[in-house]
Amino acid sequence: MLRATLEALAAQTLPVGEYEVIVSDDGSSDDTRAVVESFSGRLRIKYHFQDDLGFRAATARNAGARLASAPVLIFLDTGTLAGSDFVAAHLCAHDGAAGAGRAVIGYVHGYPPNKLADPDFQVVQGMSDAVTRLSPEQVVALYRDEPSFRDSRHAELEKLSFDLSARTVPEELFWTSNCSVGTAAFWAVGGFDEDFRSWGMEDMDLGYRLARNGASFHLSLDAWAVETPHERDDAANLESALKNVAMFLDKHQFTRPLLEIVWLMLLALDGRMSTLEETNRMILDCALRCRDLEVGPLIEEEFARIPPGKRVAVFGAGPTVPASVPPSVLADFDLQAVELLRAAGGHDVRYNVGIRTALPDGAVDVVVITPRLSGLWEQFGKAILAEADRIGAQTRCLFDAEVSSGVI
Repeated sequence: MLRATLEALAAQTLPVGEYEVIVSDDGSSDDTRAVVESFSGRLRIKYHFQDDLGFRAATARNAGARLASAPVLIFLDTGTLAGSDFVAAHLCAHDGAAGAGRAVIGYVHGYPPNKLADPDFQVVQGMSDAVTRLSPEQVVALYRDEPSFRDSRHAELEKLSFDLSARTVPEELFWTSNCSVGTAAFWAVGGFDEDFRSWGMEDMDLGYRLARNGASFHLSLDAWAVETPHERDDAANLESALKNVAMFLDKHQFTRPLLEIVWLMLLALDGRMSTLEETNRMILDCALRCRDLEVGPLIEEEFARIPPGKRVAVFGAGPTVPASVPPSVLADFDLQAVELLRAAGGHDVRYNVGIRTALPDGAVDVVVITPRLSGLWEQFGKAILAEADRIGAQTRCLFDAEVSSGVI
């Protein structure tokens, strides 16, 4: 697979002297080094090896990036076969980028979905053989019209006419199978988070931090590649990704509700939830609708019933709480409300719906849920109650909602 990837990179239309290739090896025990050395006369190529201490793709990619001398970093997985204009197209996509830079997502033909989410998915018949005999261009010409040959992100990209600027969460689609970023922008956010030491999420985490730092996201259909079919342990990958989403949430207390949704989607994996983009838009719309909903008096009344000294978290706190409310954990899904609460001070303020907070088990004595969450209850009520049960001994819901055992 590595040899095929390097063959494709050696066949670029861009002159070989204008780009370099770095192979970063996460503890292989096969002939990886020898394969790399065999291309030394055809590519400007460097090799980095790190000991096998578990799945450390983030660490390996950072080490590779440190060896790079160019102003743009392109990340490509082993077994992903670049089209001949691949490098030139990535560079073109970065033309004119300024400030915090640009993050570019390349298209990957044949990249499959997780089979647990799409059990009917089948690799295009004959593709495994075709990628060994044909050039990437010939493979694309042969299978272009096959639905299973599409990038698994294709449907989401098509909804917005392949314009990432129309998405509220473009970083969801930022995958290291084929992506690029300005070197300065990459290191400005610290590169990949090396705390990710199992499969999944280190690329979306990087995309999230790039977005927060002001990077714009761009899709390049010209910077395409073809994924070589190979076995995947989808169950293990899903379990790992779920763990890594939870870790991300625990590491970044002020992350927006986006990652709560990702965590819940991976946990559910039942096809009943909307896509991440649609769900995020629903939350943003709900935040606008309830922006003028005043829940301060309800919160004050409820605190009057709670014995002094109890630790309390409020889900759906709104932009202000009465001065009589003692220091508490206050969460809301409207960023404007969160910023006002933080400016007022005196409380531990979280930008959360309440689906998955960064609070530890049993962090509080009482969780109070306000009517600001009523518009999201049908979609997320069960998950919010489960989180309230996890972090608190008691849950008090201040609107008429179906509640689980243990809620008062």
